[in-house]
Amino acid sequence: MTGDVGVHLDSTLFLDSQPIEILHIEDDPSFADLVATFLEREQDAFTVRTETDPRDALAILEADTCSVDCIVSDYDMPGLDGLAVLERVRETHPEIPFILFTGKGSEEIASEAITAGVTDYLQKAGGTEQYSVLANRIQNAVGGYRAERYMNRGLEAIETAQDGISILNEDGYIEYANTACAEILGYTREELIGLHWETFYHDDDIDDVYDVLLPEARDGRWHGTTTFVRKDGAKLDIEHTLSYTEDSSLICTLSPQGAATADESNLSAKEQAMDEAPIGILLTDPHQEDNPIIYANEGFTDLTGYEKREIVGQNCRLLQGEGTTDEPVQKLRTAIDNRESVTVELRNYRKDGTEFWNRVRVAPLFDDDGELDLFVGFQDDVTDRKQYEQQLQSHSARLEALFEHSPDMFAVHDIDGVIRDVNQRLCDELGYTEAELLGRTVWDIDPTADPARASTFWDTLPPNTPHRFEGELERKDGATFPIEVHLIRLNLDGEDRFVAMDRDISDQKRRERKLVQQNERLDRFTSVVSHDLRNPLQVTEGRLELLREDCDSDQIEHIDHALGRMDALIEDLLTLAQTGEEAMTLEPIQLSDLVETSWETLSATDAILKIETDRAVKADRDQLQQLLTNLLQNAVEHGGPAVTVTVGDTADGFYVADDGAGLPESAREDVFDAGYTTADDGTGFGLSIVEEVASRHGWTVSAANSASGGARFEFAIE
Repeated sequence: MTGDVGVHLDSTLFLDSQPIEILHIEDDPSFADLVATFLEREQDAFTVRTETDPRDALAILEADTCSVDCIVSDYDMPGLDGLAVLERVRETHPEIPFILFTGKGSEEIASEAITAGVTDYLQKAGGTEQYSVLANRIQNAVGGYRAERYMNRGLEAIETAQDGISILNEDGYIEYANTACAEILGYTREELIGLHWETFYHDDDIDDVYDVLLPEARDGRWHGTTTFVRKDGAKLDIEHTLSYTEDSSLICTLSPQGAATADESNLSAKEQAMDEAPIGILLTDPHQEDNPIIYANEGFTDLTGYEKREIVGQNCRLLQGEGTTDEPVQKLRTAIDNRESVTVELRNYRKDGTEFWNRVRVAPLFDDDGELDLFVGFQDDVTDRKQYEQQLQSHSARLEALFEHSPDMFAVHDIDGVIRDVNQRLCDELGYTEAELLGRTVWDIDPTADPARASTFWDTLPPNTPHRFEGELERKDGATFPIEVHLIRLNLDGEDRFVAMDRDISDQKRRERKLVQQNERLDRFTSVVSHDLRNPLQVTEGRLELLREDCDSDQIEHIDHALGRMDALIEDLLTLAQTGEEAMTLEPIQLSDLVETSWETLSATDAILKIETDRAVKADRDQLQQLLTNLLQNAVEHGGPAVTVTVGDTADGFYVADDGAGLPESAREDVFDAGYTTADDGTGFGLSIVEEVASRHGWTVSAANSASGGARFEFAIE
């Protein structure tokens, strides 16, 4: 491609300068108005349209005149929540940026939003800084959306071009090729990806590419005619342009000038072997003494650790060692002598001496006259499979004992669902004898099993891979109970069998139902706190910020302080309510490391921390950090700016103590009560959270005064 150098437009600057139309969905009109005010102050390019009813917002998007560039939506709204709105939007506008801006945040909601295709997720917080963050998220989302649209238009032009266009990385491997490029070179697009450009040249031409074409392309651009080799071996003269991008990618443009001849389409025996081999390859010459190796591909060198120069001229037996048995070796020799194909598995050794199981497939290659030309050998590492088979055999006796004496119920059935074996526990639980169960089908005793779906599932279940699901079992008297099923497909004595271990989970299901009810009540509580209380508070904070700009009054600071205490109170309420909502992940944690991490989050310039413990505790990391942070913060707030806080060991746990004023004698039994505080600006929930976290871990916590007079909290964990 030739032509004059044109003017380069900065597309990023062009995109950033365009107006941005924002549709904000928020059921609280006061908060929605505040968000619009701050967003339009943050960016002159922003225009915010607010809808308090999600259904009205969706109607706007369905209108042909819709020009929305970004959607910002609350989560907890009447009629449709934010995730439902997101799903509706994605049905008609799959690419438009969608930001979930909500006061009700959780990992579950964030995960569901990401799955549904949300662009960004931002939790509402106190203060006006959140609007700057939201504005930045909107700017980035819209910028990326617009840039992708421009890029897609350019990509569409490349895809439909008649010239072949490819992009190679700095090492010379193809990363992208359009359809025309694949057709010119005789490959599919998938086959081209990952190939090196040397693949398309005769060996005699490669040096010229390195010495002339590529250097000229780096200096600006190279254009000329070169001879390419198609996949079918045909030669093709191509008008060829090369140029480099700033990131050292190579842009290659091809314009074909002629077609290949039929004679040039014939591949050599070596090229045939390369095309057919999915793994490591060796070519050997049976016409030379000892049938030496004359070619090895990269897959073989990766498998064995030998370089090509080290193995060419050698016999394949260089991979054998003391663990290689005679039977497969003799089988290979016999097949080679008889010019036949053969597949064996034998123990081989890499260059560094490590042992592996090698699946070797050898086949003769004949020329056009039917004369033996070469032998090709395909190599595959099957060590993992062989080791698994050996382990399976060694465990068979234990498996049989487990089957007969396990407290769980076992059943073995075939691909048709017919029960072939059961253990005594299953018979006892269902009220049948073994003879009554054998010959029945799975759906005779599991009313949830569908024959058609079950058969399809069993047929596609990979061998030796456990699969877990839930079902039901029906007793002889008609009563049913829920079970957890662990199913594995095995080859037992040459037969394809499915071993099901069933466990009664009736108690677990009752606990789950109770937990669901508790979580529903908790969810309603946190919704009120995070949405119905926090929204008006944020509106008040925002209006106070605007009031501060309009007038000067001493009362503003008092209001701001009170709002801050309210925000802290809500935060502690949410923390206390949600402690225990998520499942704990227990792991060994070095207490000293987590104490230091928690201390770094505090504003305690003059306070001193002493760590006198090397103890490791088994705990949930996030919850233990919350416990430590609350205790350290409590010590700093009540002990004064120069307080010294010590964390050390006890006989059965650890303690956190300070040298401050200590606890009043009358308050030691009340410090863990929700709402109790002696600080003017305290919320009274910090130590309640500490006690809740300790209780979840099975620890006991006590409060007292230390010998130095300060407060001391001890945790018994053993």
